[in-house]
Amino acid sequence: MEENRIEIRDFKLGDIEYLTVLTNELGYPSTVEEMTQRMEFILQLDTYWTYVAVLDERVVGYIGFHKNYFWEREGFYIKIQALVVKKEYRRFGIGRKLILSVEEFSRQLQAKTIVLTSGNREERQSAHQFYPQMGFEAKSIGYTKQL
Repeated sequence: MEENRIEIRDFKLGDIEYLTVLTNELGYPSTVEEMTQRMEFILQLDTYWTYVAVLDERVVGYIGFHKNYFWEREGFYIKIQALVVKKEYRRFGIGRKLILSVEEFSRQLQAKTIVLTSGNREERQSAHQFYPQMGFEAKSIGYTKQL
């Protein structure tokens, strides 16, 4: 597959069925109705963005990111909250192209840093090898608490 056939563009509500399938592949069970509700809300937020990767008129990946401010220093950063490429399209440069698109956008905004977290589940091991190849450094351990 030629990487130049991949189009990166803003998410549209017409992409919702693809996003639902991809979110499920990422390990977060979701229905079309749930994703529609989430994405309608996210689309209203000025500091949240979603890009999709399109190949042959089909969404094969997406990246969701948002702007956050530092407490510990001046400026702001971009956090990649979600990144997934459809399983059969991995290792063709689509994830790379999505991240590079966020990097370009982040530079235009004059963000200081891009951060992301990746789950420590076994199926995320290939992602943990991919992120350093894209210039990310492992810097912290994250914790969550369900309420």
